[in-house]
Amino acid sequence: MMNAATLSGGPADRSMTPGLRAARIMGWASFALAGAFFAAPGRIARTFGLEGRENLIRVFGAQEVAAGMGALSTEAMPAMWGRAAGDVVHIATVATGLRSGDSGQRRNAAIGVAALAGFLLVDSLIAARLGAERSRAKGEIDDYGNRSGFPNGIDRARGAAAGKSPRDYRATPLDVAEARELEAV
Repeated sequence: MMNAATLSGGPADRSMTPGLRAARIMGWASFALAGAFFAAPGRIARTFGLEGRENLIRVFGAQEVAAGMGALSTEAMPAMWGRAAGDVVHIATVATGLRSGDSGQRRNAAIGVAALAGFLLVDSLIAARLGAERSRAKGEIDDYGNRSGFPNGIDRARGAAAGKSPRDYRATPLDVAEARELEAV
């Protein structure tokens, strides 16, 4: 079974924060929405009283793909704020269906606006959580001043080479003569 926190289905990355896990889930939800927007823009338009705006629905699908890719990245906060901004645009668009002459479309538009408001709330909470996690992480300054770049310490590295000169791998006349003797044998 595939874990929502990973793309490969392997065990969850223990270092992944709760906010990043939630963003990943919303990223996959964005791809699902994009699939619906690309597969059935006419049906979505008729359902919400948005006839004639099928191309706009396809654009919303492209926006969801971009948001999904961003939400699956390691820097998901901008994408989650982008999803929230997209939710506001989607709410404004679906709300125009509230003026439809068909009572069924008005009802669907009202349900759609309520659902989108829920998505807006969730996306905003996740984005804020990611921001808080990032601020907390930024407060801890990583100090690498005590590191030399040598796994056993610089003194041990110096001691390992003390008194020993590296072998010179360039051929010398003596090496060439020895090689010829070996070939003759």
